[in-house]
Amino acid sequence: MNENRTRRRRTARRRLAVATGAVATVLLAGTGIATADQPEPAPTRAQAAAEAGAPEDAPALENAGSGLKPLGGLEVKVVEPYEPVDIGEDWQMGLLPTGKQNYVVSPAESYAANVEAAKGYVGSDIRPDSISVGVYSESGEVQIIDGAWRLDETPREITVSFGGNVDYTAQIVRLPGKPGWGAYYLDLRGQELPNTFTVIAKDADGEVFDTMDVEPWPAG
Repeated sequence: MNENRTRRRRTARRRLAVATGAVATVLLAGTGIATADQPEPAPTRAQAAAEAGAPEDAPALENAGSGLKPLGGLEVKVVEPYEPVDIGEDWQMGLLPTGKQNYVVSPAESYAANVEAAKGYVGSDIRPDSISVGVYSESGEVQIIDGAWRLDETPREITVSFGGNVDYTAQIVRLPGKPGWGAYYLDLRGQELPNTFTVIAKDADGEVFDTMDVEPWPAG
């Protein structure tokens, strides 16, 4: 762990649009590619049945609850470049080997086209030891949270907290080897959660290396 690392807490305020028949997308600190006004995904429960295990380089975490509250430690997914990772049944994530922390979150039906488009993008281009946050919101409720992470070692875990009462563990994804970056996602469709939350990222030693508070844009 970098002993000179200091814990950062940032607050990102963005207007989370209310969509009718569409998913509104808000990007915080940059993500690979995401498009508003995509066809509405079928509401599904998040992948509560995902296997709980130990992220690499970290001991297993106790599963302190059922479903998504919380799942405990999720095993890191190591994927090949451009390989689609299913988010529920109808959305996918993919990591690109080009650019800077460049990844795609897209409806499955347009995944291939969005990957091709992302090849021409720079990517998230975030600071070392930090994360980005992307939000897909519908009617004021969070649907999917995603983002990039940049760290020498794979994070132990990335969690999302809603008011400190309900915590969810995001799925971490990275490319083979030691790329020094990756992405994460959390499918919350069907959970009826507000669009104010905190994302907390911990390194392999369990130390917080970045925190981001996400809040709606103030009215007015």
